[in-house]
Amino acid sequence: MLQKLKELGRKKTFTEGEEIFAENQRAEFLPIILNGKIKMVRFPEVGKEVIIGVFQTGEMFAIPPVFDGKKYPSTAIAMEETQLLLLYRKDFLQLLKNSSEFSFAVINWMCEMLREKTATINNLATSSPEHRIGHILLYLVEKENVQAPVKISLRRQDIAEMAGLTTETTIRAVRKLADKNLLKIVHGKIILDEPQSLRDFLQ
Repeated sequence: MLQKLKELGRKKTFTEGEEIFAENQRAEFLPIILNGKIKMVRFPEVGKEVIIGVFQTGEMFAIPPVFDGKKYPSTAIAMEETQLLLLYRKDFLQLLKNSSEFSFAVINWMCEMLREKTATINNLATSSPEHRIGHILLYLVEKENVQAPVKISLRRQDIAEMAGLTTETTIRAVRKLADKNLLKIVHGKIILDEPQSLRDFLQ
């Protein structure tokens, strides 16, 4: 399947901070991350950025607007040097028709996104900043898909934007979680030795 995608798609490399597509731009291609990391963001007001999601190597994103031919609902920006495979809409739709393997992969991705969006809504309804940050950290741990200990590579500002909090509140919440021995702060980076302890705390 990957070989077929590479035959149909076009590789393109984006530098850190470079825009892949903009909110309200007509959806022309499906991005698949060959290596690197992307954030989907919205700008509800000037100078304010809200991170909708973070995607990394092996993931595809922005499927719904590519499927229905409407506009991208948010802006995609490279968080580091990132190589994408751009599958243009015509080829994407044709592949959906011809490949059950690809169709099931897309359906599976959509189900995961629905679960993540539901979890995000529930998290944002939680009053405690520590709980909001804790849920975001566990989401990022699952994204890394590596054995513990897990180092969170995102900045406090990025985590704050994902949790809908200020950077200052996020810093305080992270320190409180560290005081509870649910994480460590080493050279400014958040380390989770035992993610299960944080899961237990959030339940």
